[in-house]
Amino acid sequence: MQRFFVALHATLPAALMVAVLVHLWGPAWLPTLAQRPVWTMWVLIGVWLLMSALAAWALSTVALWRVSLACAGLLLMAAGGVGLAQGAALAPAMLVGMAVWGLVCGGVAAFIAPGRVQANRRKTPRQGPDNHADPAHAPHPARRRALWRWVPAAAHLPFWLVGLLAVESFRLAHIVATEPARSSGMLGLLLAFFVALPAATLRAWAPRTAALLWALAALAFGGLAAKAGLAQWAVAAALCTAAAF
Repeated sequence: MQRFFVALHATLPAALMVAVLVHLWGPAWLPTLAQRPVWTMWVLIGVWLLMSALAAWALSTVALWRVSLACAGLLLMAAGGVGLAQGAALAPAMLVGMAVWGLVCGGVAAFIAPGRVQANRRKTPRQGPDNHADPAHAPHPARRRALWRWVPAAAHLPFWLVGLLAVESFRLAHIVATEPARSSGMLGLLLAFFVALPAATLRAWAPRTAALLWALAALAFGGLAAKAGLAQWAVAAALCTAAAF
């Protein structure tokens, strides 16, 4: 689940650029995205999920970020070139801007390496002259194994929370589809993918930043609960607050 959410987060730029290419250079029978056809949105969401699942299955974490950033940079340059070929009014400026951001994505992809991720520090107890290892006070091996067996499960809890927030937001926005559930569900999807998902991803690398993002998500969901009057958002705010600690 963690690898799938990392892939979902990493392939988002590529999925957005695919949508831009479909909008700029689609076939004549395909309605433009500006008309907001329903089936096109579902196809793009399905392609994004399928691309994320394949990337999570086939690539390691480092290779996943490298490939996704490199593909995002190439797609940015391709979108700028398509706009220039179609003779758009701001095509040269957009081409330069997209090329710059494409080079930035390529540079970040080139410098990603496992050694650049800060490893967790282990605190070893200091043994003084009066602090000798006592076998009677040592943790039982079975108890130690039971403790470490639950640690990986706890590491996945933030990603499960993001999944629950995304599914409930999608249900309110597209299945209930009545106000105020629809508009608040749309905002909940944005908060789940752009605030809660980075918070879950950065939990092992930058815990303070992750806690700040969880607090921001809690405040945002609390605002949705006060505005929409739905109990789901109050529960989401409480869960995000618990995830910040």
